[in-house]
Amino acid sequence: MKIIKTANKITAELLNKKKIGFIPTMGCLHDGHVSLIRKSKKKKLLTIVSIFVNPLQFNNKKDFKKYPKTIFKDLNICKKNKVDYVYLPQKKDIYPEKKIIIKNKIHYFKNYMEGKFRPGHFEGVIEVVKRLLSHIKTTYLFLGKKDYQQLIIIKKYLEKINSKIKVVPCDTIRARNGIALSSRNKLLNERSLIIAGKIISFLKRNKNQIIKSKKNIFFLKKIKEFGADKVDYLSAFNLKKLKKTNKPSINTRVFLAYYLNGVRLIDNF
Repeated sequence: MKIIKTANKITAELLNKKKIGFIPTMGCLHDGHVSLIRKSKKKKLLTIVSIFVNPLQFNNKKDFKKYPKTIFKDLNICKKNKVDYVYLPQKKDIYPEKKIIIKNKIHYFKNYMEGKFRPGHFEGVIEVVKRLLSHIKTTYLFLGKKDYQQLIIIKKYLEKINSKIKVVPCDTIRARNGIALSSRNKLLNERSLIIAGKIISFLKRNKNQIIKSKKNIFFLKKIKEFGADKVDYLSAFNLKKLKKTNKPSINTRVFLAYYLNGVRLIDNF
Protein backbone atom coordinates (compact mmCIF):
# COMPACT_ATOMS: atom_id res chain seq x y z
CA MET A 1 0.00 0.00 0.00
CA LYS A 2 1.38 3.39 -1.00
CA ILE A 3 0.52 6.58 0.88
CA ILE A 4 0.63 9.71 -1.27
CA LYS A 5 0.13 13.22 0.06
CA THR A 6 0.30 15.57 -2.92
CA ALA A 7 -1.80 16.09 -6.04
CA ASN A 8 1.16 16.00 -8.41
CA LYS A 9 2.45 12.70 -7.04
CA ILE A 10 -0.91 10.89 -7.14
CA THR A 11 -1.53 12.07 -10.71
CA ALA A 12 1.95 10.99 -11.82
CA GLU A 13 1.68 7.65 -10.02
CA LEU A 14 -1.59 6.79 -11.75
CA LEU A 15 -0.53 7.92 -15.22
CA ASN A 16 -1.40 5.22 -17.78
CA LYS A 17 -2.99 3.05 -15.06
CA LYS A 18 -6.26 1.42 -16.08
CA LYS A 19 -9.25 -0.07 -14.27
CA ILE A 20 -9.11 2.15 -11.20
CA GLY A 21 -11.63 1.99 -8.33
CA PHE A 22 -11.87 5.15 -6.24
CA ILE A 23 -13.45 5.51 -2.79
CA PRO A 24 -13.50 9.17 -1.60
CA THR A 25 -13.87 9.46 2.19
CA MET A 26 -13.52 11.94 5.02
CA GLY A 27 -11.79 9.33 7.17
CA CYS A 28 -12.93 7.76 10.44
CA LEU A 29 -13.37 4.57 8.41
CA HIS A 30 -15.80 1.83 9.44
CA ASP A 31 -17.30 -1.34 7.96
CA GLY A 32 -19.39 0.73 5.57
CA HIS A 33 -16.22 2.05 3.94
CA VAL A 34 -14.69 -1.44 4.05
CA SER A 35 -17.64 -2.77 2.03
CA LEU A 36 -16.85 -0.21 -0.70
CA ILE A 37 -13.17 -1.22 -0.70
CA ARG A 38 -14.11 -4.90 -0.98
CA LYS A 39 -16.41 -4.21 -3.92
CA SER A 40 -13.57 -2.50 -5.72
CA LYS A 41 -11.14 -5.34 -4.94
CA LYS A 42 -13.72 -7.91 -6.06
CA LYS A 43 -13.78 -6.21 -9.46
CA LYS A 44 -9.98 -6.60 -9.49
CA LEU A 45 -9.49 -2.84 -9.71
CA LEU A 46 -6.50 -0.78 -8.65
CA THR A 47 -8.12 0.53 -5.47
CA ILE A 48 -7.59 4.05 -4.16
CA VAL A 49 -9.00 5.57 -0.95
CA SER A 50 -8.77 9.30 -0.34
CA ILE A 51 -9.06 10.81 3.13
CA PHE A 52 -9.86 14.50 3.24
CA VAL A 53 -12.27 16.33 5.55
CA ASN A 54 -13.78 18.81 3.14
CA PRO A 55 -14.45 22.19 4.82
CA LEU A 56 -16.68 23.38 1.97
CA GLN A 57 -19.47 20.92 2.73
CA PHE A 58 -19.84 22.00 6.36
CA ASN A 59 -22.15 24.96 6.86
CA ASN A 60 -21.31 24.86 10.57
CA LYS A 61 -17.66 25.48 11.56
CA LYS A 62 -18.12 23.71 14.90
CA ASP A 63 -19.39 20.62 13.09
CA PHE A 64 -16.28 20.69 10.89
CA LYS A 65 -13.92 20.98 13.87
CA LYS A 66 -15.51 18.15 15.85
CA TYR A 67 -15.65 15.73 12.90
CA PRO A 68 -13.83 12.61 14.23
CA LYS A 69 -10.30 12.02 12.94
CA THR A 70 -8.68 8.58 13.29
CA ILE A 71 -5.94 8.60 10.66
CA PHE A 72 -3.73 5.81 12.11
CA LYS A 73 -6.69 3.48 12.48
CA ASP A 74 -7.85 4.42 8.98
CA LEU A 75 -4.48 3.53 7.46
CA ASN A 76 -4.48 0.17 9.25
CA ILE A 77 -7.95 -0.59 7.88
CA CYS A 78 -6.80 0.28 4.36
CA LYS A 79 -3.67 -1.85 4.69
CA LYS A 80 -5.61 -4.80 6.10
CA ASN A 81 -8.05 -4.63 3.16
CA LYS A 82 -5.23 -4.42 0.59
CA VAL A 83 -5.91 -0.91 -0.67
CA ASP A 84 -3.33 -0.05 -3.32
CA TYR A 85 -3.10 3.70 -2.70
CA VAL A 86 -4.22 6.04 0.07
CA TYR A 87 -4.39 9.68 -0.98
CA LEU A 88 -3.97 12.10 1.93
CA PRO A 89 -4.11 15.57 0.39
CA GLN A 90 -3.65 18.77 2.36
CA LYS A 91 -6.11 21.62 1.93
CA LYS A 92 -3.64 23.43 -0.36
CA ASP A 93 -3.68 20.44 -2.74
CA ILE A 94 -7.44 20.52 -3.09
CA TYR A 95 -7.98 24.27 -2.77
CA PRO A 96 -4.72 26.04 -3.76
CA GLU A 97 -6.40 29.38 -4.44
CA LYS A 98 -6.99 31.97 -1.70
CA LYS A 99 -10.59 32.59 -2.68
CA ILE A 100 -12.65 29.61 -3.79
CA ILE A 101 -15.28 30.40 -6.41
CA ILE A 102 -17.85 27.67 -7.02
CA LYS A 103 -19.63 27.75 -10.36
CA ASN A 104 -21.12 24.26 -10.59
CA LYS A 105 -24.77 24.00 -11.56
CA ILE A 106 -26.26 21.22 -9.49
CA HIS A 107 -29.33 19.09 -10.16
CA TYR A 108 -32.59 20.42 -8.69
CA PHE A 109 -32.72 17.51 -6.22
CA LYS A 110 -30.24 19.53 -4.11
CA ASN A 111 -33.10 21.82 -3.03
CA TYR A 112 -34.62 19.17 -0.79
CA MET A 113 -33.61 17.65 2.55
CA GLU A 114 -29.84 18.06 3.07
CA GLY A 115 -29.66 20.94 0.61
CA LYS A 116 -32.53 22.71 2.36
CA PHE A 117 -31.20 22.29 5.90
CA ARG A 118 -27.51 22.64 5.03
CA PRO A 119 -27.19 25.54 2.57
CA GLY A 120 -24.13 25.19 0.35
CA HIS A 121 -23.57 21.56 1.36
CA PHE A 122 -23.95 19.98 -2.07
CA GLU A 123 -22.04 22.79 -3.74
CA GLY A 124 -19.14 21.85 -1.45
CA VAL A 125 -19.57 18.14 -2.13
CA ILE A 126 -19.51 18.55 -5.91
CA GLU A 127 -16.55 20.93 -5.74
CA VAL A 128 -14.38 18.49 -3.78
CA VAL A 129 -15.45 15.53 -5.94
CA LYS A 130 -14.60 17.50 -9.09
CA ARG A 131 -11.15 18.35 -7.77
CA LEU A 132 -10.39 14.85 -6.48
CA LEU A 133 -11.39 13.39 -9.84
CA SER A 134 -9.02 15.81 -11.58
CA HIS A 135 -6.20 14.21 -9.54
CA ILE A 136 -7.44 10.63 -9.83
CA LYS A 137 -8.55 9.57 -13.31
CA THR A 138 -10.75 6.75 -12.09
CA THR A 139 -12.86 4.21 -13.96
CA TYR A 140 -15.26 3.46 -11.12
CA LEU A 141 -16.49 5.64 -8.26
CA PHE A 142 -17.82 3.74 -5.23
CA LEU A 143 -20.45 5.56 -3.14
CA GLY A 144 -22.60 4.40 -0.23
CA LYS A 145 -26.39 4.51 -0.21
CA LYS A 146 -26.42 5.92 3.33
CA ASP A 147 -25.83 9.29 1.67
CA TYR A 148 -28.38 8.49 -1.04
CA GLN A 149 -29.22 12.07 -1.94
CA GLN A 150 -25.53 12.84 -2.29
CA LEU A 151 -25.05 9.72 -4.44
CA ILE A 152 -27.80 10.81 -6.83
CA ILE A 153 -26.50 14.38 -7.08
CA ILE A 154 -22.93 13.24 -7.81
CA LYS A 155 -24.21 10.80 -10.43
CA LYS A 156 -26.32 13.53 -12.09
CA TYR A 157 -23.33 15.88 -12.08
CA LEU A 158 -21.11 13.29 -13.81
CA GLU A 159 -23.84 12.64 -16.40
CA LYS A 160 -24.13 16.38 -17.04
CA ILE A 161 -20.41 16.77 -17.79
CA ASN A 162 -20.51 13.61 -19.94
CA SER A 163 -18.09 11.78 -17.69
CA LYS A 164 -17.38 8.12 -18.47
CA ILE A 165 -16.87 7.33 -14.78
CA LYS A 166 -19.19 4.56 -13.61
CA VAL A 167 -20.84 5.22 -10.25
CA VAL A 168 -21.23 2.05 -8.18
CA PRO A 169 -23.95 2.43 -5.47
CA CYS A 170 -23.16 0.30 -2.42
CA ASP A 171 -25.69 -0.89 0.17
CA THR A 172 -25.77 0.72 3.60
CA ILE A 173 -24.02 -1.37 6.25
CA ARG A 174 -25.86 -1.40 9.58
CA ALA A 175 -25.03 -2.12 13.19
CA ARG A 176 -26.81 -4.97 15.01
CA ASN A 177 -29.47 -2.59 16.29
CA GLY A 178 -30.25 -1.44 12.75
CA ILE A 179 -28.63 2.00 12.65
CA ALA A 180 -26.57 2.94 9.61
CA LEU A 181 -22.84 2.88 10.26
CA SER A 182 -21.53 6.43 10.23
CA SER A 183 -18.40 8.27 11.33
CA ARG A 184 -20.65 10.48 13.44
CA ASN A 185 -21.75 7.47 15.51
CA LYS A 186 -18.43 7.78 17.35
CA LEU A 187 -19.71 11.03 18.85
CA LEU A 188 -22.68 9.25 20.47
CA ASN A 189 -22.72 7.71 23.94
CA GLU A 190 -24.15 4.26 24.63
CA ARG A 191 -27.59 5.58 25.57
CA SER A 192 -27.85 7.60 22.34
CA LEU A 193 -26.89 4.58 20.24
CA ILE A 194 -29.71 2.60 21.88
CA ILE A 195 -32.18 5.41 21.18
CA ALA A 196 -31.04 5.61 17.54
CA GLY A 197 -31.69 1.88 17.17
CA LYS A 198 -35.21 2.23 18.59
CA ILE A 199 -35.99 5.14 16.24
CA ILE A 200 -34.89 3.27 13.10
CA SER A 201 -36.63 0.07 14.16
CA PHE A 202 -39.90 1.96 14.78
CA LEU A 203 -39.72 3.85 11.47
CA LYS A 204 -38.95 0.74 9.43
CA ARG A 205 -41.93 -1.07 10.95
CA ASN A 206 -44.17 1.82 9.93
CA LYS A 207 -42.60 2.83 6.60
CA ASN A 208 -45.77 2.46 4.52
CA GLN A 209 -47.75 4.60 6.96
CA ILE A 210 -44.97 7.23 6.92
CA ILE A 211 -45.07 7.35 3.12
CA LYS A 212 -48.85 7.69 3.02
CA SER A 213 -48.93 10.34 5.76
CA LYS A 214 -48.87 13.87 4.31
CA LYS A 215 -47.46 15.73 7.32
CA ASN A 216 -45.95 12.93 9.46
CA ILE A 217 -46.88 14.80 12.65
CA PHE A 218 -47.46 11.57 14.59
CA PHE A 219 -44.12 10.07 13.54
CA LEU A 220 -42.18 13.27 14.19
CA LYS A 221 -43.66 13.33 17.69
CA LYS A 222 -42.72 9.67 18.27
CA ILE A 223 -39.10 10.29 17.22
CA LYS A 224 -38.84 13.05 19.82
CA GLU A 225 -40.52 10.84 22.44
CA PHE A 226 -37.79 8.25 21.90
CA GLY A 227 -35.25 10.92 22.83
CA ALA A 228 -34.27 12.87 19.71
CA ASP A 229 -33.47 16.55 20.29
CA LYS A 230 -34.86 17.69 16.95
CA VAL A 231 -35.97 16.34 13.57
CA ASP A 232 -34.98 18.20 10.41
CA TYR A 233 -37.06 16.07 8.06
CA LEU A 234 -38.87 12.78 7.56
CA SER A 235 -39.72 12.62 3.85
CA ALA A 236 -40.62 10.06 1.20
CA PHE A 237 -39.31 10.44 -2.36
CA ASN A 238 -39.85 8.59 -5.59
CA LEU A 239 -36.29 7.97 -6.75
CA LYS A 240 -37.31 7.55 -10.38
CA LYS A 241 -39.03 10.95 -10.55
CA LEU A 242 -36.97 12.54 -7.72
CA LYS A 243 -40.12 14.05 -6.27
CA LYS A 244 -41.96 13.76 -2.97
CA THR A 245 -44.55 11.01 -2.92
CA ASN A 246 -47.33 9.53 -0.80
CA LYS A 247 -47.37 6.24 -2.71
CA PRO A 248 -45.40 3.22 -1.53
CA SER A 249 -43.59 1.59 -4.45
CA ILE A 250 -40.35 -0.12 -5.43
CA ASN A 251 -38.97 3.35 -6.25
CA THR A 252 -40.03 4.98 -2.97
CA ARG A 253 -37.50 5.70 -0.23
CA VAL A 254 -37.91 7.33 3.18
CA PHE A 255 -35.28 9.89 4.23
CA LEU A 256 -34.58 11.07 7.77
CA ALA A 257 -32.36 13.60 9.54
CA TYR A 258 -32.46 14.11 13.30
CA TYR A 259 -30.33 15.11 16.27
CA LEU A 260 -29.26 13.05 19.29
CA ASN A 261 -27.27 14.85 22.00
CA GLY A 262 -26.38 17.53 19.46
CA VAL A 263 -25.12 15.00 16.88
CA ARG A 264 -26.89 15.13 13.52
CA LEU A 265 -27.67 11.73 11.98
CA ILE A 266 -29.12 10.87 8.57
CA ASP A 267 -30.58 7.65 7.23
CA ASN A 268 -32.84 6.27 4.53
CA PHE A 269 -34.65 3.03 3.85
